[in-house]
Amino acid sequence: MGSISAGLGNCMECWQPPPAGYYKMNIDVAMDTGRRCMGFGWVVRDEFGAIVGVLMSRINGLYSVKEAEAMGAREALSWLKQKGWAQVILETDAQVVTQAVYNGEFLIPFGSIIHEIRDLLSDLSSVHFRFVRRSSNTFAHVIAKRALSTVGWERVEYLDSLPRFLSSFGFNLI
Repeated sequence: MGSISAGLGNCMECWQPPPAGYYKMNIDVAMDTGRRCMGFGWVVRDEFGAIVGVLMSRINGLYSVKEAEAMGAREALSWLKQKGWAQVILETDAQVVTQAVYNGEFLIPFGSIIHEIRDLLSDLSSVHFRFVRRSSNTFAHVIAKRALSTVGWERVEYLDSLPRFLSSFGFNLI
């Protein structure tokens, strides 16, 4: 199984690049209770901080925060598996999800999503799943929020490019 780092000792205040040969994927979820929808967002960067993939997705319906965060992690891992990207550090600011994956929480319905995450991690042996502070997850948060404002599509993917709406934020990549 891919490794899981639940300890707070691994948290960093700022995004840090992955080791050579790895990608780093940051994921997040945003919710719009008024429109009853959720936005998922993730960004994948290489060891130099260059963006190699961005995905944002909006789905109708609302789940509890921990279920939505777990769904986002499951979808991100499924996407990684589909892309064939093996050496990845996946970071989320959803500590409850990271701890549940680490501890094996299986209470329905949250637990069934956690079980699917654990199954995906067992298929992706070089993917490391860990918790980081929100300050290290800014790109993913902006992408998830942007996904909420989209109309007419459910999923948009950018590969090897920075979406224009992110460049306008003036983010320093590292």
